[in-house]
Amino acid sequence: MDRKKTKTNPSDVYETIYVATHPTRLRILIRLESDKVYASKLEEMMKVDRKNISFHLSKLEEAGLVTSEYGLKTNSKSRPMAVRYYSLTIKGEELVKKLKSVLSELVNH
Repeated sequence: MDRKKTKTNPSDVYETIYVATHPTRLRILIRLESDKVYASKLEEMMKVDRKNISFHLSKLEEAGLVTSEYGLKTNSKSRPMAVRYYSLTIKGEELVKKLKSVLSELVNH
């Protein structure tokens, strides 16, 4: 029987829960629940350093909870700017719903 130690797969349920339940990442997931957002906007909304936001977004993307796409941010005061928008994947949406349900049950008991 081959007993090689295998690297933990991010799609594994326990690893996904571990990644998602970090306080900053959980806040990001909840923010992304309503709409796609770019990193600078998350920095503004959450009052967390942009490098920190980017680090956590990359962890969420590796776990398959978040996806990103490039788009244009338009502002009447300046030229359009290319930004990377982040949004929840289907897996991310399902996990946020489940986590919110569990958290609400804990609070109500």
